[in-house]
Amino acid sequence: MAAWSDGYVTDIQYVGQFHAALTPGSLALSCLRQSVRPPPLGPGSTYLELGCGQGFGLNLLAAANPRMQFWGVDFNPAHIANASRLAAEGGQPNITFEDLSFSQMLALPDGRLPKFDVIALHGVYSWVSAENRAFIVQIIDRLLKPGGLVYVSYNCLPGWSAIVSLQRFVQEHVARASGEVGGKIVDALKAALRLQEGGARFFESAPLLKARIEEALKREPEYLAHEYLNTGAEPLFHADVARQMEGARLSFAASARAGDDLIHLAAPAPLRPTIQEATDPTWRETLLDYASNRLFRRDIFVRGRNLLPARERDARLASTAFTLLVPADQVSFDASVALGTLHGDPKVYRPIVEALAEGPKTFGELAALPGLTGQRDGALLQALGLLVGARQVHPLAPAAGDETAGGFNRALLARAAFDEIPTHLAAPGPGTAVELKFEEMLVVRAALDGEDDTRATARQAWEFMARTNRRIQKGGVPLPDQAAHEAELAARIDRFKASKLPLLRGLGVL
Repeated sequence: MAAWSDGYVTDIQYVGQFHAALTPGSLALSCLRQSVRPPPLGPGSTYLELGCGQGFGLNLLAAANPRMQFWGVDFNPAHIANASRLAAEGGQPNITFEDLSFSQMLALPDGRLPKFDVIALHGVYSWVSAENRAFIVQIIDRLLKPGGLVYVSYNCLPGWSAIVSLQRFVQEHVARASGEVGGKIVDALKAALRLQEGGARFFESAPLLKARIEEALKREPEYLAHEYLNTGAEPLFHADVARQMEGARLSFAASARAGDDLIHLAAPAPLRPTIQEATDPTWRETLLDYASNRLFRRDIFVRGRNLLPARERDARLASTAFTLLVPADQVSFDASVALGTLHGDPKVYRPIVEALAEGPKTFGELAALPGLTGQRDGALLQALGLLVGARQVHPLAPAAGDETAGGFNRALLARAAFDEIPTHLAAPGPGTAVELKFEEMLVVRAALDGEDDTRATARQAWEFMARTNRRIQKGGVPLPDQAAHEAELAARIDRFKASKLPLLRGLGVL
């Protein structure tokens, strides 16, 4: 492996993904939920992603928030080349990509990069060496504005304790194998599964590992390589991360995932009084990690933790507007939380969804709905937080105007000619991205081109499926032939046109 890689996997590129928790609106809402003042995240705000990978998510954020300025930095030149190419194809003037390592960033002269309101790291901090983590803290200390916000996600302890042994097993197995990286990882995971099935006693102390391995075998090789093969990678205790962030004068503010910092959703009932009594935020989060045995944290830190007075926090919440990201009849009231699945109370969720189906509503307008006025304090905020986390609802972007992301989305969809169907499209109304199925993407592409022929789009979708060896299953059985597939695709396309396409127009997708 080349010396410049510093132990990080570079012979297989990281998968391009979009992570909704990194959106400015979601980050601000997470702070408000915990009464922490967020930085101003609107026109003129600046946003840096460290370790931006292929830049797919950051490009989407830039297209969805055209009045903000975005920078992406990654040390892998292949990643930056792809990210820059997409930005150029989409004609995005508000994004800059830099091919830099963390040490090279620190060597830049003062003023070479601006100060930032947000610095985000997703899937980076626990995957790099301790030396690079120290560089990251120095970068944050140098470039984050007072009052600024840092998002950092990482594999965490104690939840990852057993997986560390699996990770080492995969690394040792891969080191002794030949062939391409993705295949070697799959073989290593299958070998671990054979150990478990053969009665290896290690797995008796880690009964959940079998499901973890089976889940990993369904993932892309690119993801697996970066999850298991980086030699500097190690899971981290929240307490250690919090102490490291103190080096950049940061304080913990909130989790970017609503259910993770609500004690009644993250801890068994007998443990809740002990956790509630904890006044030290780091100790409280440590207790929650042991109580929930979570594997992954999405932490928000701020430089200058200012608690909002109750009246100001309520006023800011009341003026925050929300919109649906999916049709009302497709909204699920169930949410994944640390304790399992939370079944949302229809008496709370249904009035929210019905009101938002009429158009965006502020928190204050939702709180005044007849069906919600008698609900317990905090029920509306919890429901909205979980709906935002499930990518079904999102706050409207500050000062959102009539912008559309048609140009950038058109550039994304043009890649379908080379069988690169995107997973998300930019939505400037809420300042986020929406996830679509591949046949839905083809409908949007046709709409951008002024076309409206369901049968022709269904035929294009079938041709894509035939080229990429995909099939639709109904009742666990693949559809038999082209005619059956085109009929099913046509039915799906007509439903999409009737329900979701008008919503996408309202969100500024096209």
